[in-house]
Amino acid sequence: MSSPAMRGPQDDPSLSLRASDADREHVAELLAKAFAEGRLSTEEHSERLEATYAAKTMGELRPLVSDLPVEFAPPTGAPAAAAKTSPLAGVVESFKGGEPVVAIFGETTRRGRWLVRSGLNAKAVFGSVTLDLTEAVLEQREITITANALFGEVTIKVPEGVIVHDEGSAIFGSRDVSTGVSQFTPETPVVHVRGFAVFGSVEARRPKKKWLKSR
Repeated sequence: MSSPAMRGPQDDPSLSLRASDADREHVAELLAKAFAEGRLSTEEHSERLEATYAAKTMGELRPLVSDLPVEFAPPTGAPAAAAKTSPLAGVVESFKGGEPVVAIFGETTRRGRWLVRSGLNAKAVFGSVTLDLTEAVLEQREITITANALFGEVTIKVPEGVIVHDEGSAIFGSRDVSTGVSQFTPETPVVHVRGFAVFGSVEARRPKKKWLKSR
């Protein structure tokens, strides 16, 4: 019987598991860090990032960071567990939400009456994504939006009275998402914006005055 030390990557059953959005986002963040440190060229980073979002299993993700000094330990299963315990599960079936919002060489807009999960992923690769939260229903008082823009842009529209915290990074890109409020209470909604902007932009802004008057 072989010992664990003698086992190769092909013997690791975890590599055959299906990759989650959280797994792909974890690898994307590792690649962004490697790119910022000069370990990957622009072309290499772009190719690996594209392969990351196309990966279906953990075995497809691991080779993308195997030659980098990082730890491959994505938080597999976290989003699924959160969905099971969601207080809104089964209550707002008519609202569309939960799946990633993606734009690749195109434009995607999410607006109107829709459910914003506590962990929302938005990806713009040579495209643009607009997340309009002005009429949205938040799953929790505090939500986290992971907005990744690669040669693209992600725009988040937030209503008055919502606090926005910028917790992401920009590499040859721009971020303008720090938006506070003059008065807040323990019930004030908070949106944490994470992710990265590589040769792209991530922005959060308030609605125009015209929208405020119509409300």
